[in-house]
Amino acid sequence: MILLDAKSFEDRCDTLLESRGISGHTAADRFCSDFKAYMFYFHYKGIGDANHTMCLLENDDNLTDSNILNTNFRCSLNALISGPLRCDPLFMAIFPILMDNNGKGIGAAELALPLIFSDYRFANKSDGVFGEDNKVEIKKNGASLKPVKSGITHKGLVDTLNKKYFNGTQPGMRDKKKFAAHIAQVKDSSVYADYFAELYVGCDTTELAAHAQVCYDDPEAFNTAVGEFALAQYQSVDDWNNIIYIDHKKLEIVNIADTSDVSKLGLKFTPKFVRKGDTQAIADGYVNVRI
Repeated sequence: MILLDAKSFEDRCDTLLESRGISGHTAADRFCSDFKAYMFYFHYKGIGDANHTMCLLENDDNLTDSNILNTNFRCSLNALISGPLRCDPLFMAIFPILMDNNGKGIGAAELALPLIFSDYRFANKSDGVFGEDNKVEIKKNGASLKPVKSGITHKGLVDTLNKKYFNGTQPGMRDKKKFAAHIAQVKDSSVYADYFAELYVGCDTTELAAHAQVCYDDPEAFNTAVGEFALAQYQSVDDWNNIIYIDHKKLEIVNIADTSDVSKLGLKFTPKFVRKGDTQAIADGYVNVRI
């Protein structure tokens, strides 16, 4: 086993992590400490050679090309790791640990992804940045999409609109009895045009309303139409290049760059058309997404 010069190796780690934007934040500092500690630990445990792992990480040619984030895909997380890194036992031992490293304001994976993508870095202004200034949004499985910026509408607006248009019932319910109760209140499906226009203030809901008129009595199709609208609108609201959903239990990842073509990604949309005791800070009419 080759002995590591602690000071020079730690300096190399600091230089690498700083170049990936992983610095200047409490959670990032902890990530850096964990990265160095586990590099030393696995090296001296005989899992691999930390010098070899660092050489791989310091050269973008050994990483997955970040241009892949400009395309839609669904795959296992390990499939995104480049061949050279997958063949490195120390990296494959440390990566799952780093994936779970998170803290206040930083979700799991946000700090680990810069280690596997070329020209990709963590940034305080977003969950990640690649290329010149492509903003990345990272979400855990089940997290919400916001079609409207917070503060534009008041909480409880959706409940008011449900009373106004549907006698208090809610659209898109997955419970069959509640869905049937809602459909019974829809005398003319063109009502969704007014409903969505009032709920999603400032958004062009013309296409969404047209879809709803056709599929309002099919809960899956209706929820998908609302979800795809929310996805496109959220991109406009937050101005990201791509959004990543990660299922940590299944180690699956979904990347969306083109919001107009997500039908093959297996997304399950659950619109929330009721506020009541909901404490979510985002505007009414948000949509939860599972992969």
